Amino acid sequence: MILAAQLNGDMGNVVVSTLALSIAVGGMLMVLAKMLKIPGIVLLLFGGIILGPEVLGFVQPDTLGPALNVLVAVAVGLILFEGGLTLDVNGYRSAPRVIRNLLTVGVVVTWVGTGLTIWLIFPVDPAFAALTSSLVIVTGPTVIQPILKRIRLKWNLHNILHWEGVLIDPIGVFLAVLAYEWVVGGGGEEAFIHFAIRLLGGLLIGVVGGELIAWILKKQIIPEEMINVFTVGSAMLIFGVTEAIIAEGGLLSVIVAGLICGSRQPPALRGIVEFKSIITDLLIGFVFILLTARLQLQQFIDFGLLGFALVGVVILVVRPLAIFACTRGAGLNWKELVFLSWVAPRGVVAASMASLFVLTLTELGRFENPAFLETFVYSVIFTTVLLQGFTAGPLSKLLGLNEKHPDGWLIVGAHPIARQIARFLEKVREVPVALVDGNRVAVSEAQQEGLKAFFGDARETAAIEDRVEMRGVGKLMAFTDNEDLNELLCKKWEPVFGKDHVYRWASSKPAEEDIHHTGIILWSWMPKPSMISSELMLGEAATVELEGMRMKNPGNLAALLTAHAEEVLLDPGPDSKMTSDKVAPSTLYLQREADYLLNALNSDWIVSLDTKEPGELYKALAGQLSTADPILSGSVLLDQLLERELSVPTTLGHGVALPHAKVEGISRTCCAIGLLPTGIELGDEEDPVRLVFMLVSPVDKPELHLAVLGEIARLCADAEVRQQLFDCDDPADILPLIRRYRRQHTPFADARG
Repeated sequence: MILAAQLNGDMGNVVVSTLALSIAVGGMLMVLAKMLKIPGIVLLLFGGIILGPEVLGFVQPDTLGPALNVLVAVAVGLILFEGGLTLDVNGYRSAPRVIRNLLTVGVVVTWVGTGLTIWLIFPVDPAFAALTSSLVIVTGPTVIQPILKRIRLKWNLHNILHWEGVLIDPIGVFLAVLAYEWVVGGGGEEAFIHFAIRLLGGLLIGVVGGELIAWILKKQIIPEEMINVFTVGSAMLIFGVTEAIIAEGGLLSVIVAGLICGSRQPPALRGIVEFKSIITDLLIGFVFILLTARLQLQQFIDFGLLGFALVGVVILVVRPLAIFACTRGAGLNWKELVFLSWVAPRGVVAASMASLFVLTLTELGRFENPAFLETFVYSVIFTTVLLQGFTAGPLSKLLGLNEKHPDGWLIVGAHPIARQIARFLEKVREVPVALVDGNRVAVSEAQQEGLKAFFGDARETAAIEDRVEMRGVGKLMAFTDNEDLNELLCKKWEPVFGKDHVYRWASSKPAEEDIHHTGIILWSWMPKPSMISSELMLGEAATVELEGMRMKNPGNLAALLTAHAEEVLLDPGPDSKMTSDKVAPSTLYLQREADYLLNALNSDWIVSLDTKEPGELYKALAGQLSTADPILSGSVLLDQLLERELSVPTTLGHGVALPHAKVEGISRTCCAIGLLPTGIELGDEEDPVRLVFMLVSPVDKPELHLAVLGEIARLCADAEVRQQLFDCDDPADILPLIRRYRRQHTPFADARG
């Protein structure tokens, strides 16, 4: 707006509309590309050209004047800072030899091979040829990732292309910036001194700035809600200070600052990267619309057949040479080498930097045709993105390099019960299993047991699906205590694995009319995974693996899953059958010795009552529980219950009520039962209440309280058992009846007999 105000009349309106359209259309095209699962650069290239002077003329970059250079430089600076932040140093260290070769030998072959070809074909300065060739080193992750998502490649090829794109981005940018600094210096001894000053100065300011940002973030000096603002402002400060001291040194300093800050792993880094990636997408869209609107058809016509022959050499000669040099002895067959040689699309960063360099070099007036650099880079981008991007799928299919849908599992949660299930799947189903958890202790314990586990946030699908642990994984099991999180994880991973391959634990099945839920529900009869895990660690539960057909009457064993090498049945019911019986299956059972309801009951607390008054009913049952703990002997429990139950009684329907409370200071969970042969009216309950469970638990044991509530609800949901309880004339018959039911009819029977 300030820039527009300085201009007059229609020119000011053109500037405003140019900026507004570039931001709006660029952002919208990035969103559309994400929805269509295609590289954003495809839509941005056509969008900028169509909006620019060559077609519609809605976007007029030249009206921005010198401000265009500033806007592009600032935007590219932020994009490079984000690229430095996201460099995965551990990924490089753990990457296979082929990937490390591509990041070293491959970079050199591409740079030198392309530079020599340019220098031999066109009469350009060697330094200019080196700068031009440095910009096509990078195979941008923003381009390669959508391609890999569309085609299900063999894992080794997927891994190579993914890590090449992710790791080579900052490396290629760094080399391009160094080449740019050399070219700007003009060459020669004096230029070498200026180059050294720019290099050392940019490195020094970048290192100091990155270390300072990381230190401040680690000290948590900045309020959490202002961390992203602080980080963006710091990146711009580093860029501005460097430019003020050392002209054209800002790009180098910001990428170094990003690399340093990212390598220090400050606690807020994940949030910063997420925020910066959003800003980066917006900046990429904005800058790309502006830059591609500058492109003129004439410059590509002038590029001529010789220019496009140069592009052909880069794609058909230089890339295959780099692949051959980097994969010797790697055991790749000729089909895999052909595919790797063909797929190397260049992306957004290369294009943005090419335009930025041309804007600067044009101002310097040192080279006869600086636009050659931009034309060459955009020609490579156009050709590789369109040609390789749309032929990669058919080529992989033709060469037989696609994988079938993988049968491995990603289990969210590394707690003991998840580890038992993972071990069973690996052993019996013979599929890879990866565990992800935000609890480092649980992850470490799983790793010590020989399982594949890693620390992470399972909601970040993009960050997780390309990890090496995910090889062969195509199904999700969301197995946390948080039911809402489990469903959210299924929604996140459904586009990746498919709706029939995402599963989750929940305490109840969804209503039949609920068509909006996501994820197949498992083990709804099971308490929270953390409770089962706690029992496993205390020896109150165990998993039992038995070979042969699944038992029809497993007694106190609950079947978790049945499997053989070809198939797995999750949460199998009594009538569940495997599609193939050629191989004898094995079943993993859960055996629990803990029965919280039976442990909470006592025959002395089960009484028959003849009353029509709710207050008398609650008083009588509270009196029975007063023998369990001295704290309950006063009016503490009764006052707490009456406050809620007299206004809104807790009923389960079908003549059953369940008043309950958590009381401060008591040491155990207790449950009294009242039999009411003639029934009593409670609240809006249609049927007279004939059976009342009164439950009290310690305040600090909410999970235990909920577990007993659930067991009572499941017990009384059985109409046959409920009627038997109603028909009991003697309170002494209640406890044996419940024990018999728990042993014979529920998956969690009392193992103690």
